[in-house]
Parts: sequence; C-alpha cells; structure tokens
Amino acid sequence: MTTLLVWLAVGIALWQLHRRTAREREAAVQRERLRIARDMHDHLGRRLGLAAVQAGALEVAAGDPETRAAARRFGDAVRDAVDDLHGLVGMLRDESPGPARDLTGVAALVGDAERAGTEVELVQRGTPTVLPPMADRAAYAVVEEGLANAAKHAPGTPVTVSITWEDDALLVGVSNPVPDPLAEPVGGEAGPSGGFGLAGLGERLASAGGLLDVRTADGRFQLSAMLPVTESRRSRGAVLAGVVTLVVLLGIIPVSAVTGAQP
Repeated sequence: MTTLLVWLAVGIALWQLHRRTAREREAAVQRERLRIARDMHDHLGRRLGLAAVQAGALEVAAGDPETRAAARRFGDAVRDAVDDLHGLVGMLRDESPGPARDLTGVAALVGDAERAGTEVELVQRGTPTVLPPMADRAAYAVVEEGLANAAKHAPGTPVTVSITWEDDALLVGVSNPVPDPLAEPVGGEAGPSGGFGLAGLGERLASAGGLLDVRTADGRFQLSAMLPVTESRRSRGAVLAGVVTLVVLLGIIPVSAVTGAQP
C-alpha cells in the first residue's frame, strides 16, 4: 500500500510539472504573439494607411476615366490589405477569428484575383473531408502563393486552380502559361522575385506533413502540393512511445531512488 501511494505521489508531481511547463510555454507564446501584433499594427498598418490615402488622391487627380479606374482598383486592393491586416492582428491578440485562411476561403481568394483582372478557373474533384488545421491553412497558402506568383510573373495569363480530394491525401495545384520572354509584359514586369515565398511555403507544407513540387513543363508553370488528410501517425506514435517509456521507467526504477529512502 505504501509503495502504491509513493508511485501515486510521483505521478501527481510529474503531472503538475507538466502542467506548469505547459502554462509557461503558452505564456511565452502569447507574449510573442502580442509583440508581433504590435509590430504589424504600428509599422505595416501605418504604411498601408498612407498608401490608401495616396491612392485616393491619385484617383481624384486623374484626368481620364481609365487612370481613375486603375487608381480606384489600387485603392480597393490596399484597403482590402488593411482589413486583412486588422484581422490578422486581432487573431494574434485572440480578439477575433481573423480572415478565413483555410480551404473555406479559397473561393474568396479566387474572387479577389478575378476582380484584379486575372482569369481564374477553379476545379474541384472528389469528396471533401475534414483536414487537420495546419494542413488546411497550408492548402490555402498554396493557392494564395500560386495566384500571387501568376499575377507577378505572368500577368494577363489565365490561371487554373485545382483541388483534388483522394482517400488519404489532398492535392492542390496552381498552374499558368509561362509568358514569352520576348513578349511585352502585360500589367507588370515578369521575372524572379528574389523573395522567400516558395521557400516559406515549402517549410509550411513540411510542418503539416506535406510535400511541395515546383516545375515548368509543356509551357506551363506548375505549383503542386500534397497534404495528408489525417493527423500524422508519426506524432501519435511519438506520444505513445513516450507514455510507454514512462511506464517502463516507473516499473524498473527503485522506489528508493525516487523517494531517497534507504533499504
């Protein structure tokens, strides 16, 4: 009976240590979220607000209808970016759910691209199922990055977005024709961005247990991703292995080694 009570006390102590560590980790994460939210609001918010004012001034000062319409579209895009920023800041502060940055928001994302002048075809196949949250957000990011790349490097070309549900995986693809390097760019300069969009996207997919493939074939640029539709078995296996290890250790470590009692 005494041995059982000792092991019960050890188990309670370990659980309390785990809970305290988890609370400290959550507090550290929340502090970092608040810092990022403040920085985004103070720096990006001010710059986007100034850009919106300048777009409005350009629309008023424009002398022809075509220029006014272009300035209005630019101003609308900046104001949408401000709204997205406020939503993200609220989400970081846990004050609002923020914009839908998962597969439920893909239709709105495609609509935004079409309103900006991009011809987009959205093709969906298979029966949708519930994705792990990290995979759901990664799938949205694939579409977002693909549309942004097409608008920057191949403006004026049609884009195809495909979402295919399989039994154990979700396939997401964004493709567009590769522009003729000798042709005059339509609406912007095409070329390498020098940024980290694709690298960051690959890291996001890897964290969700997925894969990213980027290639040019048959005159088209193709951004493709595969994501599992169930939680990673590896993570569940790691938790199970940890529990088994703890049980084995509790079974083989002498009680005196834990309590300090002498035989």
